[in-house]
Amino acid sequence: MYSALAALRPRAIGIGVAVGIMTLAAPVRAQDVDRLTSQCAGEHDETDDEILAACSTLIALPQLDAKQRSLAYSNRAYAYQGKNDFDRALADASEAVKLDPASSRAYYRRGDIYKNRNQNDLALQDFNEAIKLDPQVPVYFVDRSNIYLATRQFDLAIRDLDEALRLDPKDEIEAIVNRCNVLTFKGDFDAALADCRKGVEQHPDDYYAPSRLAFLFFKMNRLDDSIAAYDKALAFPDVDPYGKAYILYGRGLAKLKKGDQAGGEADMTAGKALAKDIAIEFE
Repeated sequence: MYSALAALRPRAIGIGVAVGIMTLAAPVRAQDVDRLTSQCAGEHDETDDEILAACSTLIALPQLDAKQRSLAYSNRAYAYQGKNDFDRALADASEAVKLDPASSRAYYRRGDIYKNRNQNDLALQDFNEAIKLDPQVPVYFVDRSNIYLATRQFDLAIRDLDEALRLDPKDEIEAIVNRCNVLTFKGDFDAALADCRKGVEQHPDDYYAPSRLAFLFFKMNRLDDSIAAYDKALAFPDVDPYGKAYILYGRGLAKLKKGDQAGGEADMTAGKALAKDIAIEFE
């Protein structure tokens, strides 16, 4: 039931290492620390391995204070998440919280990892703390809504997504598509359809809205429309592996329900090969 978007695109919300670089002293030059900080934050689309290398180097510097080091640990935790190494990710995120217990970003990062591990109670605790520390970050509410969705607390999930949209009227993180997904599971198909169509209109260059519209069509038993929407989502360039897994598995469900057993099973198998637990998104 989880919405994948917030977990997959945390760099877009600026979880960076915003430190006072110029106050750092020798032996490391300030411009070198500045470069490492930028790379550790993934500000130029660095790969997970590049983020790990930069953050590890940064963490080892004796000049960093506790807050600076905490943010570096948070970013390295994100890179470990990207490599599905959730044990190391959790260790780093917990260290980030320990170093700076006033950091909403540290709690958010750890909560997101708990969400990855399906530890919903712990994820909810951390998201609550992140929101308490900084209630102005839309993605905190989006990720908490994922926990409410997973625990079938639909109205609480919708409330959080309404708040995310209030905080970010431009909806850069596609909260309206997440709300479509919640409304789909709730069974309010008319409201879900309005949200998903608006999401497609607002974000025409992204696969996320069409993929959730496809699932809505599946739940409405509009199987041809569902398969067509999944095909459209899959045709977008640069669909990430988890997104592709979602699309393939969902399309497989639609094909199977339509009577295409071979095609359905092939798609579902391909989806699970990319993300073994992808079925949770549809339960």
